[in-house]
Amino acid sequence: METKLLKDLINEQLEIKGLNLERLAQATNIPLRYLESLVRGDYKKLPAALYVRNYLNKIAMILNLNNEELWQFYQRETLPEKSGPTDVLPFNRFALKSIKKRIIIVAAAIILVILYLLLNAGRLLGSPELEIANPTSPTVVVSESTIALAGRTDSDDKLLINDEEVYIDKNGQFQKDYNLQPGLNTVAFSVKRFLGKETKIVRQIIYQPQP
Repeated sequence: METKLLKDLINEQLEIKGLNLERLAQATNIPLRYLESLVRGDYKKLPAALYVRNYLNKIAMILNLNNEELWQFYQRETLPEKSGPTDVLPFNRFALKSIKKRIIIVAAAIILVILYLLLNAGRLLGSPELEIANPTSPTVVVSESTIALAGRTDSDDKLLINDEEVYIDKNGQFQKDYNLQPGLNTVAFSVKRFLGKETKIVRQIIYQPQP
């Protein structure tokens, strides 16, 4: 069933009364252009609602219509519809832009991490290099109670000497004075890469104090 509109009520009653818009304009003192807008349903060309309600009161009086009913029709056709439970919410382009922005940021971060891992795979993975400059031999005999342990490795790796972390300079060089006990001293050099394996070198130092 087709719902009647305000313009339908007015046009039907004009036909019943045998009136045209010109005569209605004369009888109500309403500008003809506004009456034409009303019967076309072109409400955007009408003045403020206060004036429209006054016009509808005059029209209702001449055409023997209910002025409140006309006003309700007008309000229903011009006021925004209230959303119901089955209505679809309007498209929010700002929310979509925000979601797209977050996706782009996350994707960019992932790409940067992957690039970093690819470019630094050698420094993060695999077995680290370790060179012992002193003592050079696997087993040495010394007569001094202190020995300067020295060598080279990557500055990004972590160096432990007998489970004690040792500083590595930016060139990868390290040095540590180590106190010996009389007899056999076992010194373990261990380098661990961040995501890679461990390189370990053991030196045996025999300390024979001079009499």
